[in-house]
Amino acid sequence: MNPFTMMKDAKNMEKMMKPALEKFMKDAGFVKKEELEPLKRRIAELEAEVSRMKS
Repeated sequence: MNPFTMMKDAKNMEKMMKPALEKFMKDAGFVKKEELEPLKRRIAELEAEVSRMKS
């Protein structure tokens, strides 16, 4: 067994699995943190705007 061949195979498996894993996570409702933060800020802005309108 050649360790270099094993590393090459592992990298190829990662290349194949990464898009499938990302698609699964997206379809399952998982969100990346960097995508979530701007949405949280926008929600806070909208909540503040709604509370100002009620006052």
